[in-house]
Amino acid sequence: MTLRAQLLVLQVVIVLVLVCTTGLVASALQERQLREAYVDRMAGVAQSVARLPAIQDAFDDDDPSATIQPIAEVIREASEVTYVVVTDDAGMRYSHPDPEQIGRRVSTDPSVPLSGRVWTGTQTGTLGTSWRVKVPVYGDAADDASTAPVIGTASVGILESELRADLTDDRGWLLGSLAAAAAVGVLCAAWLTRLVRRRIYLLEPEDIAGLLETRGLTDALRSQSHEFANTVHVISGLLELGRTEDAVAFIERSGYGGLFTSAAVAPGVRSPEVAALLLVKAVTARERGVLLDVDDSSTLDAPATPDASSLHTDALIVLGNLIDNAVDATAPDGRVRVLLASDGTHLRLQVDDDGPGVPTHLHHQVFKAGFSTKVPGMREHSRGIGLALVRRVVDRRDGEVAIGTGDLGGARMTVELPVRVPVSGGLFRAAGAEVGAGVGAGVRARAGAGEAAP
Repeated sequence: MTLRAQLLVLQVVIVLVLVCTTGLVASALQERQLREAYVDRMAGVAQSVARLPAIQDAFDDDDPSATIQPIAEVIREASEVTYVVVTDDAGMRYSHPDPEQIGRRVSTDPSVPLSGRVWTGTQTGTLGTSWRVKVPVYGDAADDASTAPVIGTASVGILESELRADLTDDRGWLLGSLAAAAAVGVLCAAWLTRLVRRRIYLLEPEDIAGLLETRGLTDALRSQSHEFANTVHVISGLLELGRTEDAVAFIERSGYGGLFTSAAVAPGVRSPEVAALLLVKAVTARERGVLLDVDDSSTLDAPATPDASSLHTDALIVLGNLIDNAVDATAPDGRVRVLLASDGTHLRLQVDDDGPGVPTHLHHQVFKAGFSTKVPGMREHSRGIGLALVRRVVDRRDGEVAIGTGDLGGARMTVELPVRVPVSGGLFRAAGAEVGAGVGAGVRARAGAGEAAP
């Protein structure tokens, strides 16, 4: 998936998740507010019925329902509720929307309102499942010092189906608003994706990684050129003074007499790209007061096949980043040692330093993009990239990377890269390095033209 597609999909998912979550929360709040509004209305109706003198007086009649039923129906229709049911203290109905139910005992438990308390909840009765309120109906107290007795109950309710219908009607505008918000969010995500892509010049992550590696090599070559220019000035001055022998001795002491060939740093490394990388890294390290040496047993032949060329290109990325991290980890007058070994099927890259090492609990975190143990400084924006690129190359090539303690007392980074990379179906292919492929080509061109030495 391209970076553009990843950015767009990620933002669209975020927008949809937020919109859906907002919709669910708003819907839940809306339902709660609707139920509370119905409770307030039903409680008011029930209390009004229970306190009506005509209702209370009718309990003493021979036929209480003859008085209570008409009043209850008028109140029911006026308040737009499903039912208003009045019962005696035994639960026998005096009113009901279905006249046939009058005189029968209620189908739900009336004990709570008969105990003098108000009950609110959902129950299933003769009309169906309803949201209801039940209140007690009090009679006359025997005297001022006595408590009025509970002589019956007044129950008011609305069917859950009607409540859901009202809720659905109210949700129409909410769903429309959420759909509009989602559409605007998707359009903004597409615009932002396009803006980000334009800001990074339509580059993919692999292209950016290649540019970072190229910048590292360019900085190294610039440092080497600067140091070489100073050396040339010294040699020129000695020659003008006629001190030829001193000039030759200076060249031998500084080691620049051998920098035009790979033998100065790595006699056994005959790969032009890798040898050039080691040369410039050695000069850069020396400018920072760090000695970079390649183990005398290191060997690496020039690439003779596409597989070998692909391997060397990946080795440039891995080796360059491992050396940079090792140099950063060491103090002035520190030391970094590099070992390269190939058995025809795997290439082993090992970089040791005499720095403080990597704590065990950070062994997995150091390979995450953006994670760094280095002190922030001038290049803080590029921290946490090198080892992430190493991990990407190792994973793509199905290799291995390990962190340990080296002979120098600091960290030891060891990477094993297979020459051929397995793909699905049990076949193998050469791992053409998307990351930094242009870098390797550029180094080869310069080496071939004799421009790698400066």
